[in-house]
Amino acid sequence: MQEDTDPQKLYSGPLVAASLSLLLAFLTLMVSHHISRLTRELDNIVHAYGHWIPGSTGSGPDGSIGSYSGKETLALGVWLSSWLIFHFLWRRQELSVRAWTRIFVIGLLAITLGFFHPLSDPVVLFIAGLFGIA
Repeated sequence: MQEDTDPQKLYSGPLVAASLSLLLAFLTLMVSHHISRLTRELDNIVHAYGHWIPGSTGSGPDGSIGSYSGKETLALGVWLSSWLIFHFLWRRQELSVRAWTRIFVIGLLAITLGFFHPLSDPVVLFIAGLFGIA
């Protein structure tokens, strides 16, 4: 019996798929946060995605987490679905980890800055104005 001396080939595609899905989930959380702040109706739409989470509504001693439950639900859905799709597509792909690391760090920094309201509010209000929302 001949032994296989080559170790199993590890591809970088699944690594990129997992980290890209996290970046997309973080982006979804930021976008849904800004959307929910524009009008009460949009806040209710975002909140509707998270009504299934205990504590999303109510007035008990802990209060209500409100539309945050919908934001988290949307981010969780994007994270899981994009991870499954990208992993399936790239499971046997060799992608540049060096290039992806740069893109990931820049994306993470940009999304983090998007949560900083003095920077993001003018952009959000401009885009909302284009769509006639604000």
